[in-house]
Amino acid sequence: MVKMVRLLACFLAIFFIFFASVPVSEGAELKANVIVDSMIYGRSEDNNTFFIYALLLNLGEATATNFSYAGLSFAGKNGMDHFYPETSHTVINSSLKLEPGHFVEAKFELPLDFIDSRFKNINDIRKISILIIRDNSAPYKDDSAVIVTVNNKKLVQQTFIENDITYVSLRELADVLGATILWNDPTQTATLILRDIMDYDRQIVIPVGSDRFINEGRETTVSGKAKLYNNTTLVVPLRDIVEMLDYYVVFEHKGGQKTIIVVPNNLYR
Repeated sequence: MVKMVRLLACFLAIFFIFFASVPVSEGAELKANVIVDSMIYGRSEDNNTFFIYALLLNLGEATATNFSYAGLSFAGKNGMDHFYPETSHTVINSSLKLEPGHFVEAKFELPLDFIDSRFKNINDIRKISILIIRDNSAPYKDDSAVIVTVNNKKLVQQTFIENDITYVSLRELADVLGATILWNDPTQTATLILRDIMDYDRQIVIPVGSDRFINEGRETTVSGKAKLYNNTTLVVPLRDIVEMLDYYVVFEHKGGQKTIIVVPNNLYR
């Protein structure tokens, strides 16, 4: 038994060394940085399987490609590691391509008896790691001061930072979210309407020149005023708007550049 544990430990060490040394395409200076975030796990409702939900996000500057999946590693509070080997996954495979700022949800199911035979209860699990190998490709340099990606789509219109507040075009944000905008010209007011999964219309009333928005009938002071950019495009503080709509903001600051990824809250648990 001791020999088996040592062999397994050696295998995992070799695997992670290989993972950390995955080569970048020749001539590439920029790399992908795929992180696992928002992981939840537990017993299924029928109590027959153990489930894991996780988000894979690329916070790097190159596209992550050619994924392969080797299984799950469980670290226990008692210091023991347990490996559940797999060779395939419906999401994490060679066809997966994660561009900078993009994310994907990965779901896992494994026999509950694997967990029960190794842990007294689920609370004894200290950490779960997803064992992945991948390559970098299509690196590129974006010199923008701020890069905003919403629902895996990069915002390209009037996106800028002012007084540490990130502003985006309300029209472009609405298009990416699948929302609609009603414009009242006499009052210079925009109403953003987003239908949720329960077919309920979430509404935010946004007066031009004001930092007091009406969110679901309640007046709320936000971080910056809505304003007309070049007297034509209505821009709004990004974080305030998306959080009102139950989205989550993942933030990365690299040097003088800011990367912002907006993820639906139903995926970010």
